[in-house]
Amino acid sequence: MTAPVSALRTFVRVRFQECDPLGHVNNAVYITYLEQAAIDHAARAGWPADRLSREAGAVFVARRHDISYHRPAYEDDILEILTWPDEMSGARAYRNYRVSRIEGNPYNLPASILIDGAGLAEPAPSSLIVSGRTEWAFVDTGRGRPVRIPELVVRDFLKEPKA
Repeated sequence: MTAPVSALRTFVRVRFQECDPLGHVNNAVYITYLEQAAIDHAARAGWPADRLSREAGAVFVARRHDISYHRPAYEDDILEILTWPDEMSGARAYRNYRVSRIEGNPYNLPASILIDGAGLAEPAPSSLIVSGRTEWAFVDTGRGRPVRIPELVVRDFLKEPKA
């Protein structure tokens, strides 16, 4: 498997409207957290959607989400979202996610940062809220059809495997 060049560590505060009648984050809300983290990571890695569209004529579109819910999160929890790519082939890209609860002031979130892809440590089991993986399709913006991901894009996300 090829190692990621980088991962994004970003943070969200759980807001009241994201919670269900039991007071925990609605399962569907996690998809928006994960997608936004992926979009932010791509942009910070140099490939915001407008550049992809302009230079490659295509953008990444979520095709499938696989999410495991480990424990609930509640209003005003601070969630750390860690995301990284782990495979790109043809028109498909796969990205992993871990969402963990952290301590701190919910109204003063830490700044999002890119970290080296080699620095992905496992979170404490007691803090893991959600883990997931998304399959993304690289889709031609004019035709709406999948197209091969350019090598230039792949190289900015995944390291070359060592021979």
